Amino acid sequence: MRFKEFVNEQEYEVPKIKREKVKKLNPKTNRMKTSKKLKYEKTTIPPEKRNFKNLPRYADGKPKVRFQDWLLIKPEKADSNNQVNSIGKSEADGKWYGWSHRAVYGFGVGDEVKGKSGGKKVVYPKLPNGDFDWDNGKYEPDFVIKNDKHAREVAINFAKSVS
Repeated sequence: MRFKEFVNEQEYEVPKIKREKVKKLNPKTNRMKTSKKLKYEKTTIPPEKRNFKNLPRYADGKPKVRFQDWLLIKPEKADSNNQVNSIGKSEADGKWYGWSHRAVYGFGVGDEVKGKSGGKKVVYPKLPNGDFDWDNGKYEPDFVIKNDKHAREVAINFAKSVS
């Protein structure tokens, strides 16, 4: 496990993105070596109350910790059926998250998926020359996520659509 669960009852530690640089002397070669040491961000926010709005940030707006570590998301490995490896289930809120470098979203049981959402399946019609008509995709109808397995499928669809 990459992060510490809690230090005491009201204090938690989450690993920071930036690591601390430490200079060490290599006794065999007598040269200085730079190594990086993991630093932790201390917080009093319990995992069940964490979200993107209370993600710790520096003064310039960049995040101090990865959102996967903040929300306790365990990423899944890509397999033959699931070509996307940017999905995972959060231990903090029980939602399935899909993400890429563009977007991130969490899907839970009872959530309503409407409109032209990235979590919906899309069928693209073919043009007379055999190419796909990428402008006129047919989205599946609006739905409510029924169970955990369905939430995982919607997160996979979302991750594929935004990647």
